[in-house]
Amino acid sequence: MMFSDLPRDLQAEILSRVPARSLQKLKPTCKRWYTLFKDPGFLKKNLGRAERGLLMLMNSSRVCSISINLPGIHNSVDPSFDVTGVLVSKNDPEDVKISDIFQCNGLLLCTTTDRRLVVWNPYTGQTRWIPNRSSNALFHKFVLGYEQDSCSYKVLRYKSYDSLGPLGAEFEIYEFNSDSWCSFYDVSPNCSFESKGVSLKGNTYWIASDTEGPFGTFGLRFDFTTKKFGRFSLPFQSDDAGGVVDSMILSVVREEKLALLYERFEYFTKDPSEMKIWVTNTKIEEAKDLSWSDFLVVDFPKLMVTRMTNARSFLVDEEKKMVVFCDTDSDVQYRTRVYFVGENVYQEVYKETTTGESFCYWPRLVSPDSN
Repeated sequence: MMFSDLPRDLQAEILSRVPARSLQKLKPTCKRWYTLFKDPGFLKKNLGRAERGLLMLMNSSRVCSISINLPGIHNSVDPSFDVTGVLVSKNDPEDVKISDIFQCNGLLLCTTTDRRLVVWNPYTGQTRWIPNRSSNALFHKFVLGYEQDSCSYKVLRYKSYDSLGPLGAEFEIYEFNSDSWCSFYDVSPNCSFESKGVSLKGNTYWIASDTEGPFGTFGLRFDFTTKKFGRFSLPFQSDDAGGVVDSMILSVVREEKLALLYERFEYFTKDPSEMKIWVTNTKIEEAKDLSWSDFLVVDFPKLMVTRMTNARSFLVDEEKKMVVFCDTDSDVQYRTRVYFVGENVYQEVYKETTTGESFCYWPRLVSPDSN
């Protein structure tokens, strides 16, 4: 029996197990496969089975694929981390340098060092350049999302140099279908961001704080369907005690839940005391408001860890109860570091020397399949 004689759903099931880079070589061989490989459902299944689904923004302004092995804590096997290659698109110039990335549904919204925007599928190599008409592009941030019903992709642009509220109430949305920007107003946020945004089910989530009293820390959500901001509760309140610095980061778990990392360290000594990580109890679409459960508490003195600074992003493995995260070292010689963290595990697995212009761009881990 020939492969082409098999039922189409069986062909799709078999092909979903083929590594994404190998699928690129198969695209020209069959028109039906070419169409299949662009189907969002097929791509999601393929990404979910990938052995390496993580991406990392390196300080050399590149996006690189990495392979991470998170073994069980009790099997006496050290975790491993390998850079497996630079992800590039054959359709674009080799000198494109990336300063920031934002992941949504397997796609990467990339901001280049010269403030251009491109949406990039790292597995098919497809790109879409987005016009950026802002005269103050240096002071704007961009996130990618989509409407729940139509899965119509959009980009939200917001100011990054002041608070969101009455003075910063104007926002812009780029519509993929119409290839155009449009402005809208929402005075409800009235806050400042404490974390980078993450995408879950098409919407964007941040940690934010009030800019007017009574002051507090909370979660902020933007709904791309309604074009509205909304608040949700967090499992802690930031400690503003003198000499103490808070680090708060959001992540996504398997495209179903949010994870939250909270770390405190002394400002002058940079000594960490304790890191806490929570995960939401229910799938995001099932909750009117979010409730959280403790996932991991890392006792740094117990692990004899004396220094960790500027955590930038993290990814959770619920099954193995471990976390991989990257941070930036305050020592100029070594900038990007990657660690594995568990209840009794704290191991550095990667360090990159950085100099020159690329020193300005923060590293970030993202996972297209959110695994």
